[in-house]
Amino acid sequence: MDLGTRIAERLDALGMSQAELARRATIPQSTVNSLIKRNRRSSPHLVRIARELGTTPAYLTGESDDPEAEFGNDTVNLTAEERDWVELLRAIPPKERAAALTLVRTIATSAQTPSIHD
Repeated sequence: MDLGTRIAERLDALGMSQAELARRATIPQSTVNSLIKRNRRSSPHLVRIARELGTTPAYLTGESDDPEAEFGNDTVNLTAEERDWVELLRAIPPKERAAALTLVRTIATSAQTPSIHD
């Protein structure tokens, strides 16, 4: 099975569109379509594509036949929204991360504290 077929199969298995994969992997949708339609063996975006498809680059390139071969029970499976949070966190300069963490903790704590109006 080639790279394009494996990408298409993972998209089907996840119920994900090419456009959604492109958005999550931050690549043009035309790149996703090109990978699926053409008989290419690799892509510089392969790691991000594999991550968003919940598999490994080795599976997508045909080096492995198990789409979850490198995903053990210790691997944290994040939702797309959680991955977005992680990517945003990584984009924040280190000095500002502490302030962002304090803000998020404050919001989370206030959401758990019952209001006197409840």
